[in-house]
Amino acid sequence: MSDSFDRHSLDRLTFFSDAVFAIAMTLLVVEVRLPDVARPFSEVALANALLGLIPQYVGFVISFFVVGRFWVGHHRFFARLARSDDMLVSLNLLLLLTIAFMPFPTTLISHFIDSRVGVGVYAGWLVLAGIANVLLERHAVRAGLARPEAAAEVRRLARGGWAPVAVGVLAFGAAMIAPLLALIPLGLSPVIVRLIAPPPRKPKALPPA
Repeated sequence: MSDSFDRHSLDRLTFFSDAVFAIAMTLLVVEVRLPDVARPFSEVALANALLGLIPQYVGFVISFFVVGRFWVGHHRFFARLARSDDMLVSLNLLLLLTIAFMPFPTTLISHFIDSRVGVGVYAGWLVLAGIANVLLERHAVRAGLARPEAAAEVRRLARGGWAPVAVGVLAFGAAMIAPLLALIPLGLSPVIVRLIAPPPRKPKALPPA
């Protein structure tokens, strides 16, 4: 009965988290507005107006993959847990708070992509989300919430949880030099993840006898 209860509690927590991630990723596109072109309009005017929305497209794409990477990490991590506890629920709620708020800094960077303040706020919020994720994963490791056979992989994934923090710090530093430079660490985040927590090596196949 206890194992069944633990699994049910963890499943409810996972389903709720998936819903928040899905809603946050969907809301990101709401801020991609239609171009404001007065009628009657020419094709050139419409094309120029669409080009003027490029920062909004960039903000949407960046944030979609940022939130998506958080979800992928969350999905992989929780799939290897055996149970939850009250602290895990609380820390997961803290992480979801940062995810649910992502549409706002996304709107900010979309409209002020050439501003140190705008990009700095976005990068700073990414750092906060990363720290919330680290706290969540470190607690799961220390509380022994992982399945016994997945404990080593959970520890590796927890190390990878530092990647969003590193990306956010690098993006903030780059933004203080030139706002558009922040796009470099944001775009290279998959590489940073692999550097911080490289995937385990597959065991070499034994030569045939």
